[in-house]
Amino acid sequence: MPGPLRVLMVSPQFRPMVGGYERAAERLSQALVARGHRVTVVAERRDPGWPAREGCDGLTVRRLRVALRPGLHLLSGAIALASFLLVHGRRFDVYHVHQYGGAAAVAVVFGRLFGRPVVLKLTGTEENSILVALRRGRLPSLLEGLHRRIDAFLAPSERVAKEIERFGIPAERVHRIPNGIDVERLRPLPPPARQALRRRLGLEGVTAVLYVGRLSPEKNPLGLLDAWRRLGPPKGARLIFVGDGPVREELLRCAAPCGDSVSIVGAVPDPLEWYQAADLFVLPSIREGLSNSLLEAMACALPVVSAPVSGSEDIFAAAEVGVLAGGPDAAPLAEGLRLLLSEPHRRARCAAEARRLAVDRFSLDRVAQDVESLYGILTARTSRETTR
Repeated sequence: MPGPLRVLMVSPQFRPMVGGYERAAERLSQALVARGHRVTVVAERRDPGWPAREGCDGLTVRRLRVALRPGLHLLSGAIALASFLLVHGRRFDVYHVHQYGGAAAVAVVFGRLFGRPVVLKLTGTEENSILVALRRGRLPSLLEGLHRRIDAFLAPSERVAKEIERFGIPAERVHRIPNGIDVERLRPLPPPARQALRRRLGLEGVTAVLYVGRLSPEKNPLGLLDAWRRLGPPKGARLIFVGDGPVREELLRCAAPCGDSVSIVGAVPDPLEWYQAADLFVLPSIREGLSNSLLEAMACALPVVSAPVSGSEDIFAAAEVGVLAGGPDAAPLAEGLRLLLSEPHRRARCAAEARRLAVDRFSLDRVAQDVESLYGILTARTSRETTR
């Protein structure tokens, strides 16, 4: 283990914003603090009501003011981060960036200036992959050139790793490190506690099929609802949507004819109790990097029906955690749901495998240890290069 490091996490979106990328950045930051490192998160201050500086459990958050007007947001974010690094950049041993684009480019410039290694975590695939996204922006050649000078890329899935390599990054700079989850907090309940929770949530006698995530087109909740209607769910089965987003109103309209077989809960501060009360989890996404909701469901011992997206493919190759559908369309999703809903013994077997794999491969402590080891290699290498 390297000695205590001073880590700068560059995460433009961070709490109080809530999403998969934000939660993953915060969990990793807290885990590194628990391992003895000093971590500062630099984020955008998108609301003047958010504190400019915040400390909690050893983690320091610095929020930089940005202009949210179209055409100025990205530029003002880059200027704010550059100003911060110009003053404070030498204080840190490593820069860890959680978003490609302007933030990563600025981090590379100051990383080279001050002799600090830069790590970039990537999650997007296909049209949100690094190469496609950078070429959509301004000055694509400059951005691509700076991104190719990043010292290490973190890929949470095999598909993301291959897309980074297609971007032109040598394989030795691409590291397969997934998102980490707290498998001690995210765990199944003992039967009596689970029964009490299900009573409180109105799920007694219900086979609960759970979706947790943003209600947005790329997550495909409308496709899942179409699959549910096509399935003609068995008596007592209920599809539960936990989350909010731009297609919520359309989802409500389309779900109305389904009656009690569909519930739309909306956003909740913490979906843990829904994972612990459900019988089956479904991931219908069209695109993913590695779904945090999928990992959380697995940690709570939920069998899974998933579309074949980035991250899910790797999980199903490693263990039988459920059914990998033939695609995100209604027909294959409906067939996957039919298979697991009709086979309770298979669900139980897949639930145990899901929990085992979550603990073995995705525990936050293991992921933090892998990231810590990478930091040690990079800082030692940078130190040798600067002393030559």
